[in-house]
Amino acid sequence: MTQAHLFLTLSQALTAICLDFRGYAPQTMLFCEVLRALNAPGVKYLREPGKAGLWLSYGNQGKMRWLEGADLVAFMCRQVKEANLDPEHLAVICRMVFQTLCHTTRHPDTDQPGIMVKTDMTAFQCRQCGQCCRQLDYRDGMTQADAERLKEIGRTDILAWVRTARTSGGDIAHRIWVIPGTNEFAPTCPFLKRGASPQRWICSIHEVKPDICRHYPVSRKHALMTGCPGFDISAPGQPNQ
Repeated sequence: MTQAHLFLTLSQALTAICLDFRGYAPQTMLFCEVLRALNAPGVKYLREPGKAGLWLSYGNQGKMRWLEGADLVAFMCRQVKEANLDPEHLAVICRMVFQTLCHTTRHPDTDQPGIMVKTDMTAFQCRQCGQCCRQLDYRDGMTQADAERLKEIGRTDILAWVRTARTSGGDIAHRIWVIPGTNEFAPTCPFLKRGASPQRWICSIHEVKPDICRHYPVSRKHALMTGCPGFDISAPGQPNQ
């Protein structure tokens, strides 16, 4: 049984929002709602019905330009991350993006501020189809806490597939999964193995995998929009792996 609520730190909530943006075809109506809620100074936007993009004007740019695909998603991620949202405002954005109840709270053990997300996932069951590990973009999903935890338990075999660098803002970024000795991403997660049948896949690092993997899917919306069959009652059930 999947947990009914998920606690996200403020940083994890921002990461989850951007993963939502990247995970699907551009959600232009949602993007307009988020931009309106952010009320970012100097940002003007216009949606063209039937097209997966937005006309945008921002910064010192006077004339609107058309953004779509990865460029539009990158723009939206920057807007959310650079908005310096307080927890209450971030919870509002989370409610829009995840399409479920979200509220501010503090972690009961660490007292860390964060967002509690109602996952609406109590009926979810992993089918071991491997679709999430093989097709979704988790390249920027590993956190510093993940890296420190893996280092502490001596999992250098996993860390060998992680590229660490500093962003332009000075933050540490961890990108997965990078083929050791190269700057090339592996086509799929190197720790995903075939199960007992061709339709089954098993995570060989299930007990220590990064939180971004552990928390998938964050919500019912996340599952349904990424093609996850976890709510398909006709599919044969399998234990979570």
